[in-house]
Amino acid sequence: LPDEGTFDWLDAFLAKHPDYVELSDRKILEWAASSGVTKGPKVAGSQASNDKPLFNFGLPSLDDFSVQRVLQNVTSVIPRNYVVMEVKSNLLQAERQEVLKRFSPAHFKRVAHVVMGEPNDEFKQLQQDKILKEKQDKATLEWKAKQTERKRKKEMDERQKTLAEMKKKADETRKKAADEAKKKAQAALKKVQAEKKKAEAKKKAEAAGEEYVEEEDEEEPKEEDVKEEVKEEEEEKADEMDVDEEDGPPEVELTEEEQKMWFRPPAAGSTGDLAAGVLNLSFGKFSIPEPSEGFDDIRFDWQGAEASKAYLHKWVVERKRTSRIEELEPGEWFVKKNQEWMKLFADWQAKHRTFKNSPAQKAKELAAKKRKEAGEEDVADEDAVDDSELQNVVDVNDTGKGEPLYKDFTFEDWALLQLRYELHLLQIAFKKDVADPERAGVHDTHMAFYYTKYFKKTLNLKAFTVSDNTELTMLVKDAIGWGADEKVLTSLLEDDAEPSVCLKMSEEHRRERQRRIDAGDETARLKFLPAAISQPNKVVTKPASAGPVSAGIRPAGAWSGGGGGGWKQSW
Repeated sequence: LPDEGTFDWLDAFLAKHPDYVELSDRKILEWAASSGVTKGPKVAGSQASNDKPLFNFGLPSLDDFSVQRVLQNVTSVIPRNYVVMEVKSNLLQAERQEVLKRFSPAHFKRVAHVVMGEPNDEFKQLQQDKILKEKQDKATLEWKAKQTERKRKKEMDERQKTLAEMKKKADETRKKAADEAKKKAQAALKKVQAEKKKAEAKKKAEAAGEEYVEEEDEEEPKEEDVKEEVKEEEEEKADEMDVDEEDGPPEVELTEEEQKMWFRPPAAGSTGDLAAGVLNLSFGKFSIPEPSEGFDDIRFDWQGAEASKAYLHKWVVERKRTSRIEELEPGEWFVKKNQEWMKLFADWQAKHRTFKNSPAQKAKELAAKKRKEAGEEDVADEDAVDDSELQNVVDVNDTGKGEPLYKDFTFEDWALLQLRYELHLLQIAFKKDVADPERAGVHDTHMAFYYTKYFKKTLNLKAFTVSDNTELTMLVKDAIGWGADEKVLTSLLEDDAEPSVCLKMSEEHRRERQRRIDAGDETARLKFLPAAISQPNKVVTKPASAGPVSAGIRPAGAWSGGGGGGWKQSW
């Protein structure tokens, strides 16, 4: 099955049986690389996968799949052991039979290997080793990247430190020169002052008739330049980088969850064995080879025939539950029901506007406003339908005296009415159009996709001020919910429920909200954005542009066989 060890099984088989030749697109790419042929850049939006890799060599014989066709013709007449390997085609009966036609039973023993379900211990160990290696390689790369970043940071820090030291030395040199200049100036000043003092003393002695005796200059202590030595530690602590470099990359181990894995997951950024679109279009037809198809032998490598069939059935059912049907189109029943609903919804809104704009209703609303401003109690509406009688209303357009049941609807009420009925309609139409009991309904992850597919408009969660589908359906939980086990959309209404049923529910919900608001509960107040009620998108068709194809994915049937574990032709 896709992404369940298909090509890993093939590699192990070829290692044990080197006399077999692999026939697959993967092998052609390997031959091309060995011949020095290089591929071009990746093509955006391509459906490339392990099963159908992208061919964009810029060589017509490769890019248009001529090589595959030549090999198909040659291998059918050359006596050799082959493994025809493609994931999707080996799982489809029609494509298996096409390949069998190319290999005559008179010259080849046609053997199907069914490799499905729980692998044997040898393969499990092989997968565990690969998972561990990939995990170790990833950890090593991350460690190397971390080391490179630390080294870069350390070099930057050292450059900053060197610059700081150079600046400090320059500042110290300037300061020392300034200090020396200051000392010289002070010494010169002292000398002048001393000479002046001597002259005054000599003059004074002569005036007194005394002999002047010159005093000896006191020898001033020489100031020794004290050079301050700043010792900086070259390393205050051992650098983490050096420790890491000494220890090497961290040794990783498999988690308990990883130890239970049978198959290693596709590499990050890879589409795996099959592109999602290709898989969704084909997995419903997957089957196990039968003797009636023309095989000389069918070998079950991992589990027996019954266990393999049960495993495939369970895998397909689970895939049906969670995958979306790209090619699904609304059926005739839905188209008719939706047209009727859109017309009825517009009619109700038009009648609502007419009623609200009528003179009698405006006068009634004005009187109620005046009573409220005067602080008077509101007068009960005698014409309003009692809560207990809501579900018994026959004509929602006239409950008595020309008043519609929806007379007090606001924008939010209309939005919830539309949401109730359209989600109900979506669930019923999906089951009718799919006509597959194994598809219980619209899965949570694909509700927006199918809503757009059917109603041709976008389901905008933000417009309803919610963050996910569960919160959205909680707004209409009286009609719509989710299956507890399968997380699929469910309707609590009868399949043939009329839109008026949802309208009555909307009115009941509106009254309950209003009672809570009147009681002071502001959390009951709703405020939706205009996009909560949207119109179908206009579909504009454009002619497809024609042009040469320089890169391609091998179309289905280019080998018309292979995969799923593989089957081989024995000479």
